[in-house]
Amino acid sequence: MNIEEFQEVLFAKGREAGFTEMEIYYANGRSTSVSVLKGEIDAYNNAQTGGLSFRGLIGGKMGYSSTERLDHESIAYLLDEAGSNAEVLENEEPEELFAGSEHYHSVNTYSASLIKTPPDQLIEAALAMERIALNADRRIDMVRRSVASVSESEVLISNTKGLNCHRQHSSASASIYVLAKESKDAKETVTGGWFDFSLRSFDDIDLEAVALTGVREAVSKLGASTVQSDNYPIIFRNDAATSLLSSFASVFSAESVDKGFSRLKGKLGEQVAGSNISIIDDPLMVNVPSSKAFDAEGSATARHELIKDGRLLTFLHNRKTARKAGAANTANAAKGGYKGLVEVSHHNLYIAPGTASLAEIIRKTDRGILIVELQGLHAGTNATSGSFSLAAIGYLIEHGEIVRPVNQITVSGNFFELLNGIEEIGNDLRFIGSCTSPTLKVSSLSVSGA
Repeated sequence: MNIEEFQEVLFAKGREAGFTEMEIYYANGRSTSVSVLKGEIDAYNNAQTGGLSFRGLIGGKMGYSSTERLDHESIAYLLDEAGSNAEVLENEEPEELFAGSEHYHSVNTYSASLIKTPPDQLIEAALAMERIALNADRRIDMVRRSVASVSESEVLISNTKGLNCHRQHSSASASIYVLAKESKDAKETVTGGWFDFSLRSFDDIDLEAVALTGVREAVSKLGASTVQSDNYPIIFRNDAATSLLSSFASVFSAESVDKGFSRLKGKLGEQVAGSNISIIDDPLMVNVPSSKAFDAEGSATARHELIKDGRLLTFLHNRKTARKAGAANTANAAKGGYKGLVEVSHHNLYIAPGTASLAEIIRKTDRGILIVELQGLHAGTNATSGSFSLAAIGYLIEHGEIVRPVNQITVSGNFFELLNGIEEIGNDLRFIGSCTSPTLKVSSLSVSGA
């Protein structure tokens, strides 16, 4: 039984059972992934996941249930389970189903042919990246992981009040992770990797570029040592800056604000960052992985400026938080799977880029540290206070040039203060997930080293 047939029968049977309102949230995904190691297939995964959650109003109370199967037996189970727990569940506030938005933007993130990429092509791609990496530099000791994959997913939210939202998403990816050492007998080893994706065709991915970039990321770290503890101008390369922004993205959630987990509480309309900082959530961007036309509640998405020229304009809301705060819904409802609770999260959150290239920012830095990797992000960040203390890997800059790699350092500061101390913003946004940042140069941060 396909999802359309299942929904039709479920709603018909639900009305017979006494449900006055009903809604389904259906999510399904499948993927094929190949990983190779030492010229052989290390792992081959062909996975399919998903299921359906149901909620319905019966006797004036809302009941819930879920299933992984779409068959007649599941329909009876869903209705019985929802009816039973409706009698015993105590809802904090009355729930009502959403009839849908007046208008939805068109967002295309799906290619039906992508999931049909031949497994042999994925295998050869993974093997090719491994070969390229091993032949690129004698210092590559091992390719720990070379992976090629394709996936597709769909989400359907439909109810008896007229809401009917459906989307499909597809993607292909290639990644490599390598280990390097100066010689076979050397004790020092370093790692590096790279990743790229396409939403249209696996052929769009430059496999050689992925492999060679991964090699450069690794070998450039050889011979690293620490620096003297001091305050340094810090350049967070776009990937490191993205890691930092991701760790503090929750401070823009109205849920976090309401619970007192964000220092931005009570600061709407105030200057909370430098005038050169704008932070945007835009789910309608083209060729970006997390773009979507509707959120987990079926609300139509739109572009929102959270911070504009340093001033805080809005938080991210779902229908519940918007109602509680008396604010406009920004359509940022999110669910961690079909059985997940509705929460708040960003879609495509990013810091607006500047005009300078990374090379230009380095060239204008007389003395400083370029950070390309941050470690311990879960333990070393406090989203409530904004403080962070993170192990870092990067490069020492002197007189506008990179002079050597740096490791065994810890960079410390405060995210909210950092937003007010950014001297320069790069032009190198690279969307590979739902949160991204260009390169950011900070005037001064504490670095602990030797």
